[in-house]
Amino acid sequence: MAEFWSSVQSEPKRSHRFLVTFDLPSGTSTQIFARSFAKPSWTLGVTEHQFLDKTFYYPGRINWNEVQMSFVNSQDPDMDAELQSVLALSGYVFPDDVSSGTSVVRAGTPNKPDAVAAIGNGVMVSELDGSGLVIGSYKLQNPFITSVSFGNLDYGSEELLSVDLNVRYDWAVYVIGS
Repeated sequence: MAEFWSSVQSEPKRSHRFLVTFDLPSGTSTQIFARSFAKPSWTLGVTEHQFLDKTFYYPGRINWNEVQMSFVNSQDPDMDAELQSVLALSGYVFPDDVSSGTSVVRAGTPNKPDAVAAIGNGVMVSELDGSGLVIGSYKLQNPFITSVSFGNLDYGSEELLSVDLNVRYDWAVYVIGS
């Protein structure tokens, strides 16, 4: 195996070469709107056992941490409207739609099957090389959006508006290549 620095074939992964994919309710893919994505991470829990004056540690459960991502807030498709649709498709019923007069018409609440399906049953981030080929991809299993921030309006700024999302998932799988 050649040393990294002396091999022409070796190239580090770059943080600006990636695509994030999940489907919006209108059927539009999110690939071109991504600004940033925090790659999946996990934490291994630890169980402690004390015996006499000694402490021993054992690995416990794996906890996959939420990922954060940021997108450009576009007009077409309107990301505000798309994410409002994701909320409704997740099972959320807006207060003015719950009842009609004296009876409850819709009493739904967000639930996992609907929340996962609302973003097309999958979130994937693909790392790219300098030629645009996929080096590897993380596929989040059973993902759903846990928080949305629609950004800040500011008369003193000319920056693009962004939408920040947190996504919870059960586990992630990394696949090498396309």
